[in-house]
Formats: sequence, C-alpha cells, structure tokens
Amino acid sequence: MINLATDSSIETTTRELNNRFAPKVILVNHVKSLPVDTTCANVAIKYNMVYISAYQVLKHHVQSNTEWGKKLTATRCTKEISPDLMVRDEFNEAMYSPIHYDLPLVMQLLKETITEKRTNQKFVLLEGLCNKTKLAGLDDQLQLRYMDEFFNIELIIGEVAAVIGF
Repeated sequence: MINLATDSSIETTTRELNNRFAPKVILVNHVKSLPVDTTCANVAIKYNMVYISAYQVLKHHVQSNTEWGKKLTATRCTKEISPDLMVRDEFNEAMYSPIHYDLPLVMQLLKETITEKRTNQKFVLLEGLCNKTKLAGLDDQLQLRYMDEFFNIELIIGEVAAVIGF
C-alpha cells in the first residue's frame, strides 16, 4: 500500500515514488583492457539483476538508425580519447562511448532500455558511464564532470547504490 502525503511538494513526492519503484543502480567502472561484459552478465544472472552496457545500447541504436539513433547522431560531438586507452576494442567502445553524446539524452535512452528489460529486478548493473578520465583533452575533461553524470543518473534512472571498480 502506498501512503503519500497530499501536502508534500512535487519533488518530495517524486523522490518517494522513485525510492519505491525505480531500480537501484550499481555503476561498473573498469580499466579498458579488462573485458567485463561476461563477468557482469554472470553476476546479473546469479543475483537477479539487469545488466546494461551503455556502449552496446548506443551502438545498437546508432547502427540500426532507430529514432533514438537519429537523436543520438544529431547530438554527437566527437571527443579525443586518451592514447593510453587505445587497446583492443571489440565493441567499438571508443566510438560509441556516452561521452560523445548529449548526456541527458543518453540517460533517457538508458532509462527506457532498463524499463523494457526489467521485470522484478531491484538492481541494475550499468556499465559504460563516468568516463571523464578516458578523454585526452583537459578542456573536455573539465566540461564533463563526474557529479553531473552522477546526478543525471540519480535524477533520471535511479538511486546509485554502489560503484564497482575493476
């Protein structure tokens, strides 16, 4: 049973509803040379979570030229990736990284993707965000702040419950 106060602000009511119904997000951050997709997928299966790779979602929509893909392509602003991170890249993560696209648009796409895939899972493993350190240019790094990404994740997708670093 939901018992919401009628004298609360819209922000308070929204926050309470999100706490009850929105998924808890576990951010996965990793060194580029470590393949984590299989590990994350296995953890998600074992603990009844949804696993979403932001790179793979963006790549699917851009290559398939979906409505989301068209919106993403329109906001693409290619940023130079640090040469230290140029390693084997089977999923073209450097090309389809969320850092090249409008952040709120990426968050809306990820939210919709999670909604489509989620049934009764309480947690979502989300990989591919918070990539500021992967940028080569200092100006680009200063433009994309961790807290902006973090706040957008919490505002649009759900509360960040944990961060895993590999």
